[in-house]
Amino acid sequence: MWAAVLVRLGLLWVPGHPTDLATFSAWATRLAEHGPWRFYTPGQFADYLPGYLLLLWPTGLSLRAWPHLGPVALKALPAAADLAVGWLLARLCGPAGRKAAGAYLLNPAVLVAGAGWGQAESVAVAWLLASAVAWQEGRPGWCGVWFALGCLTKPQYALAGGVLLLGLLRGRPAVRAVPGAVGGFLGAVVAGGLLFGLPPWGLVRLVASASATYPYGSVNALNLWYLLGWNWKPDAVPLLGLAAGLWGTLLAAVVCVWVAARAAGRGDVGSAGLAAAAVSAAVFALPTRMHERYLFPALPFALLSWCCGRTTRALPVGVSLVLLANLLYGWAYMSTFPQYPSPFWAAVWRALAPPTAQAFAALTVAVAVWAVLGVYRLSSDRSFHSSQKACSTTSGRPPLCRPHRRG
Repeated sequence: MWAAVLVRLGLLWVPGHPTDLATFSAWATRLAEHGPWRFYTPGQFADYLPGYLLLLWPTGLSLRAWPHLGPVALKALPAAADLAVGWLLARLCGPAGRKAAGAYLLNPAVLVAGAGWGQAESVAVAWLLASAVAWQEGRPGWCGVWFALGCLTKPQYALAGGVLLLGLLRGRPAVRAVPGAVGGFLGAVVAGGLLFGLPPWGLVRLVASASATYPYGSVNALNLWYLLGWNWKPDAVPLLGLAAGLWGTLLAAVVCVWVAARAAGRGDVGSAGLAAAAVSAAVFALPTRMHERYLFPALPFALLSWCCGRTTRALPVGVSLVLLANLLYGWAYMSTFPQYPSPFWAAVWRALAPPTAQAFAALTVAVAVWAVLGVYRLSSDRSFHSSQKACSTTSGRPPLCRPHRRG
């Protein structure tokens, strides 16, 4: 743990992603000056929901006293969220979760995305894992609240988080607790929106407009559409009679519905984590309009499944490799603009030039297929079903079953 903290403290002082940190700094300043209720005003660019802005608000207030700490304070948010994710992984899987926490906290891709880049991926994942912990501990109301905060931070991760919770459902006591979770979710979403002057339909419009900001097949995401030559190419361009965007949506929907149906009601942390990892990978690999960072949740979910013995080490290793390649590609892309000169990132950009980028795109798709097939193999494993029958519900709470190790 201390090694993970020290590495992040060092990375906080390394220059992060220039445009993202500049945007977060402007938002934090605006929140400090005008408050959240007047943040979303016409003519002011803002494509994030209130979830992350709730953290940028106090950050902006603190920067009034220490303005020279701007980039460091902004990158400290995902760095701290990384530590929370590690703790939550360990808590979900007990003693076996410590290896998952360690593998997450010292993972190069995680270090690049959070303390290096300064993006909010780990913040959203921390909320989603907190909702799973609350569910397992019999607190459905808080489960809904944490899940709502995850959705309000990164709505593109809501589907994977929902599949994680769906996989943790088991038995009638769990079903009876669902209304409490739904109530907590709705209450938090409405309250978060109103704090920023947005009714629920205003949040929906914001999500739609944010998605429309980058209407391309791929936004530097090394996925299926990058492989097909759709990077920065409009996804309204037809392919086999349908718009590319529609093809991507249909493919992702079919895979996600199938995985959700396989995972639903198992009440097992490891299999739920595997299903969530498969959905995360599929949602990144198949639809259009994906950014390079959106594969991120697949890593902690794969680690969760691995530490519970529901998948092999190879899956989180594969996800780590392709996630790191995607992050480096997206960051190095900035060196192609004259206002962001960087010899280091220019060298990385040359190293990831075609056909290397296409190879990683193909590998990303292969990892997604591999994760989905893992859900199929797990749901067909007779020894898994036998271990599930041995698990019993106690105190009316969903069971945390002892993981059955696969060979």
